[in-house]
Amino acid sequence: MENQFYFAYGSNMNLDQMEYRCPDARVVETVRLEDYRLAFCGRPAGNGVATIFPEEGSQVEGVLWEITPECEQSLDRYEGYPHLYGKETIRVRNKVGMQMDVMAYVMNAPYKEILASPSRLYLNGILEGCRQNGIPEKPVRDAVRWTKKEATRTKKNHSDPER
Repeated sequence: MENQFYFAYGSNMNLDQMEYRCPDARVVETVRLEDYRLAFCGRPAGNGVATIFPEEGSQVEGVLWEITPECEQSLDRYEGYPHLYGKETIRVRNKVGMQMDVMAYVMNAPYKEILASPSRLYLNGILEGCRQNGIPEKPVRDAVRWTKKEATRTKKNHSDPER
């Protein structure tokens, strides 16, 4: 097997965490995934983890890594593949407009249907990864706010006896 390219949009943007998980991984560059939204899901409130959903007009910035087969095995364990996350081929764009098809972990059902805010520790790891890679933090913070708002709205709608 040969090395492949992997798009990280959550805690795997954090250089220190990736050094621990995948010492042979190499940052290629920061890239953008168009027509997707970042959200937090999958676990009870306060323990949500990052995933992406298709959404026209939105975008997710992240880190493009070159990973070895051993790195991928390590990431599979960390990401709970194939149960919590599956793998998809997505198309990212770099700063000069070049597009590339790469692998990304995307949350599976039924976990992706449970919106849940992330823990402070998990979120801080993602924000540190943003800072380390020159990626704006605001979209990540906006995704946390959106997740909280949508989770509250969904919960309210499900508990409303009028519905």
